[in-house]
This record gives sequence, structure tokens and C-alpha cells, in this order.
Amino acid sequence: MADRPKTIPTGHGRHALLTSLVLMTTLGWTQLVRGDPQHDLMLFLSLEGIDVFSGSDPALEYSDVRSTADILYTFNNDRFRFLGEFVWSDSESELERFKAGWQANDRTVAWLGRFHTISKYWTTEYHHGQYVQTSISRPGLEEWEDEGGPMPSHITGLSLQHEYDGAGESAISFGFAAGLGSMFVGQELVPFDLLDPRSGHDLTVSYRMTYRPDVFSTNQVGLMVAWNDIPVVSASAPALVDLNAIRQTTVGLFADWHWTDWRVITSWVYFDNELQFVNGDENDDFVLAYLQAEYKASENWTIFGRSEFGFDEDDSIYLQLLPTSIAHRQMLGVRWDFTDAQGLTLELADTSTQGDSFVHDHFKEIRLQWSAVFP
Repeated sequence: MADRPKTIPTGHGRHALLTSLVLMTTLGWTQLVRGDPQHDLMLFLSLEGIDVFSGSDPALEYSDVRSTADILYTFNNDRFRFLGEFVWSDSESELERFKAGWQANDRTVAWLGRFHTISKYWTTEYHHGQYVQTSISRPGLEEWEDEGGPMPSHITGLSLQHEYDGAGESAISFGFAAGLGSMFVGQELVPFDLLDPRSGHDLTVSYRMTYRPDVFSTNQVGLMVAWNDIPVVSASAPALVDLNAIRQTTVGLFADWHWTDWRVITSWVYFDNELQFVNGDENDDFVLAYLQAEYKASENWTIFGRSEFGFDEDDSIYLQLLPTSIAHRQMLGVRWDFTDAQGLTLELADTSTQGDSFVHDHFKEIRLQWSAVFP
């Protein structure tokens, strides 16, 4: 991950206060709960081998083996909720989620802490559990902010969720979140660190509405809206010189639908970015999208594929600042769930990243992954 800025930005006191409030509240609430608590501890493990090769640029080629452990702990007692998630991998270790919640009634819950943004569907559906998602890779649109993702993935602040009964067995849920989001450092977005309130992050606000025609089914469609105020550390990369901040607005649609042995997951997000340079503002807008189809060939075998694409993304000034972001990808894969809690997955992909200019870096990928969840 990119280094944090070494100076204390304006707003340090406000950010330190929010961090202290989050930590005191989440830790303090655990001392107030009584009764019969319910604890759950889950361990997600994965081991992945990847081989990247390119016919046009040998500098893009590499092979690697990656291991990841995701520890997820939940605590429930009456109306009190707590969730903590820590992820360790070969490249980083990070406290991904740390939040306390209060369930006002059966349909309403409020959370305070560090959590995943509700304006990215894949992120809220799968989080970091590799075993939970069918594919190995994430869509570029849904990639983590510090791995080339084009929008923030984490918020430190407050979120509210409420669900209404619809006609018949249907339901409509609403979510709202506000807090400190990401800042631009080097060639990536960097999320706010609970343990480093000096890091100078600003406000992000997200809204989400989801419709489920049957509360007992996983079928759902929804709308996502976000506004992200992204400060820029201008001295962290030559491309950021004279760039002070980025104001980003996103509007997205998603659908997750099952038909017997078929499943389709898709998301389309419109980006409007205002880049605030010293000599004036520049604006660009584009759309990023993906469509993943899955076919359950048998009880233990799933065949899947995904197409990732966009509109006007090739001319985006903003995406030029993210050279590792996925521009386009065509992927096919197969998964074998050889036990109730372990799977082997193979993926083949033709991928292009944004690159350092308007000409994309193009390469092919082969991925093989073992994933599991315990207990």
C-alpha cells in the first residue's frame, strides 16, 4: 500500500475526534451488554497461483503464489451487534471492518465504526471471503480502493439500514452511510485508518435502495448513489502535481438473479469526476459495468464467465491516474466444490488495465485457487 502523508492535514482535530468516538463507542458498548450473547468466529482461507503473460509487452509478465486469511468475528446480544474483520495476506495485513450496531427493531439497525461502502454491490455481498464468491477475481469496478479500484470501498462513520414490507412477500430496504472515505496517494485511493487520525481524509456519503420480490429468495435489484470528497497528496506522484482534490459522484444499478441452475450478477455505475487543479477544474464522466453469468452444471460443479466493459472510460482523465485499474476483461472459469466448505477454482482471462497513457496494457491471466471456510 502507498505510504501515508507525513504531515498533519487540515481537519486533524475533527478526524481524531471521530476516530476516538468510534473506538470508545464500539469498545464501550461491549461492556454494557448483558444476557446470553451469541458469538460466531469464521476463518476464510485461500491459496492462489497466478500466471500473467503478454504477447506484446514481456515486462507485464509474472507468476506468483498468494495466500490470504480472513478472520471474521460477530457478537449479538439482544439489540447489540458487533462485527470485526481482520485480513492477512502476503502483501498486507489490515483491520478491514470494526463496527458496533444497535438494532432498534426487527427492521432497523444503526452501525458506528469502519465498514464497507454500500455503493458497491459486490463488496457488500462478498466482502473479503474468497470462498463465498464463485469467481477468483473481482470485477475491476468492484476492486478494493488500494488495489486499483476507481471508488472508495471503506467508510469510517455511521450507517443506517431499514427494511419495509412490500406487496405479497416482497421487501424494499434502504441504506444510508456517511463518514471519512479515501484520499488519493501515489497511484491509488487510500482508505482512512482508524489508528492514524492524521491521515487527512474527507467526507463520503452513500445511499442504497434494494428491492427483493421475495424475502425468502436471494433475487434482488437496486440503486446506489455516492458522493466522495477525495483529497489528493499532490507531492506523492508526478501526475498529481497541482491537483488538490477530486469530487466524485456515482450512480449505479445492480441486479442479482437466479433461474433454476442459472445466476446473473451485473452492475452499471456512472462516474462524474471534478478534478480540482490549481489552475482550474477539469471534468470527465464515464460508465463502468460488468456482467457475470453462472451455471450450476451439477451439485458440485459451476461454470461461470464475466465480461467487464465501459463507455467513454478510455478518455477519462481520472482513470489515467489509476494505471492498474481494470479497463476491460473477458473471463471464463470453472469451480469444483469438493467438500461442503472447500472449493477449487480455475479462471482464464483476457485483461487490459488502464496503463500510463491512453493505450491500455494488455495481457492474459491464468488463476488457480483453493478456498475454504472454517468451521
